[in-house]
Amino acid sequence: MSSFRLCVVLLSCVLPLTGCFRSVGPDLDLRELRNHVEQRVLDEAKRAFLQADYPDAIRLLHRFVQNHPQSSRVMEARWWLARSYQEAGHLSSAAEHFRSLVHAQTRNQYQAEARSRLSQIEDVVRGTTKSEASKGILVSLESVQTPTGPALMSAANREINGSMVLLNVPCGVEENGARKTNPFSFKSLATTVQDMSARGMAVYLGVTLRCLGRFAEGQPGVTEFWKDWKYVPQSGIVQQSPYFSLNVPGYREFLVEWLSQFHNLPLRGLVIRHEVPVGMYEGVHPLALKSFQRAFNVDFDPVRVFSKRRPVSTTTSRAVLPAVFWKWAGWKARERLRLFQNVVEAVRGRLPHVQFGIEIQLQSVADPVRGLVHFAEDWIDVTHGAFDLFVTDLKGARASATHAASRGSSASGSEGWDVSLIERMVRQLGRPEKIWTLLPRPSPRTLRQSDRLPEGVGRVYDAHAIPVNPKPRCPL
Repeated sequence: MSSFRLCVVLLSCVLPLTGCFRSVGPDLDLRELRNHVEQRVLDEAKRAFLQADYPDAIRLLHRFVQNHPQSSRVMEARWWLARSYQEAGHLSSAAEHFRSLVHAQTRNQYQAEARSRLSQIEDVVRGTTKSEASKGILVSLESVQTPTGPALMSAANREINGSMVLLNVPCGVEENGARKTNPFSFKSLATTVQDMSARGMAVYLGVTLRCLGRFAEGQPGVTEFWKDWKYVPQSGIVQQSPYFSLNVPGYREFLVEWLSQFHNLPLRGLVIRHEVPVGMYEGVHPLALKSFQRAFNVDFDPVRVFSKRRPVSTTTSRAVLPAVFWKWAGWKARERLRLFQNVVEAVRGRLPHVQFGIEIQLQSVADPVRGLVHFAEDWIDVTHGAFDLFVTDLKGARASATHAASRGSSASGSEGWDVSLIERMVRQLGRPEKIWTLLPRPSPRTLRQSDRLPEGVGRVYDAHAIPVNPKPRCPL
């Protein structure tokens, strides 16, 4: 009898518990389902944004904001909705959502950038931005790694009435693989960015993705596999490059994690620089060759293609290389841009308040064939990507000389810049404020010359305190 009573007591305890489990279970399932749906809608909307399909992004995000007003992701959705409206040219709608983020009762990570964009839109509406192009300075990280560095940069900005800094992370390795500069600590970089921001400067970080593998610590075997490969005309062989290949999935994962470290810093933007451009003979990592061969069902052997042919010149390039090379050159440019955008898309998800820019070689604008061969760049395709800024280098006379050579005329030397190339970019984009030009060190002469640039184009003056090696020149 006692054992029977014990069973009854146990059942009386278990039954209510099972009832509770049955009531809690569906709620948990519902929350998980709702969470999955919200994340999927946001991912689809961001994908549409990155593909410049702003109407679809607006449709998805507007539905999200309406259907999930209490979601923990509603601020993120409103941010992307405002960005989509802004890119689509619907400024009043964009301002409405930026304003909601600025005045939200709960503090959110988008407020500072939303306030800046709202101010820009309001200026446009009032018609006051025509003479207010972005203006600032270009400095190397190694130039400001001193106690007085940020103060000197702030003073340099005031001299030109600028308010932004493009802080360039030097590549740090020579062509022969020798280390040129020691890797900096993330702590020192964070201190520099915070100090500059506290002085009122908008900080953009310039990075050359091919070089960042040197910051991977304790992975010598892995980083060697990340290295790119190149054909060496002098020896007629393919050998390892000192730089790194985005064709390696592990390296792209490293880049995303490394760049995502900046999520807690007052960073306004990240700009993909090309301190070491991809040359005609570079980018032949085995994974790249395999992907190309799979895409076109052709065999591409760099040694066989390059060893019996002289380097490409502007006028005879189509005559000296076989059709497979031109397939390779086009594929390499498209794949390079695709991999850049994949990295940016992944990082943007972690740094949604940060603007993303990319450098365009001005030589590519002057001569698209040369840009395809010597820089693996189709500049028109690049402008179709989901980048906020397009940076191009006007320092020196290289751009003018390249353009003059492509037209069969004499170069203009160092007396000025061929502004027509920037005008061509403005016509392509239709948004001059999305173009930043890198200009020589501020002087009365360079300041006068910069007035010739199209209205609205940004001006970033070279204020390196420590001289840096120039980029490799494209053969003329």
